[in-house]
Amino acid sequence: ELQALFLRCKLPSLDTDNEDRRMVAKRYLEEIENEKILLPKYDNSENHVFHLFVIRVEDRAHFVAYMNKNKIGTLIHYPIPPHKQDALKELNSLYFPASEIIHEQVVSLPISPVISYDGVTKVIQVINNY
Repeated sequence: ELQALFLRCKLPSLDTDNEDRRMVAKRYLEEIENEKILLPKYDNSENHVFHLFVIRVEDRAHFVAYMNKNKIGTLIHYPIPPHKQDALKELNSLYFPASEIIHEQVVSLPISPVISYDGVTKVIQVINNY
């Protein structure tokens, strides 16, 4: 009931929050210029609300350490490929190289409707200097 109360309070700002996330994502997509970073594909539609902004980087551990050193938090939301998870034990022995590579490289950048313009600028600058 408590969670429902919070969500009910946030619901009126959902469209604005989603648009704010799209604006952050648009800046990342347009301003991150680093060959080491693989950005997500986006068709500029309003179908994507960018709950997460997931990039790929070959040496994820080094990248995450670099971001932490620069006081920018990142998260790894999907560290285990689906076919390696306990829920799919019957598939655990199979090898899907593309999926396994992706799951070793994905990392989520900060994205939120409350992140400031300057905060986004800092993330972009730090990534471009990586």
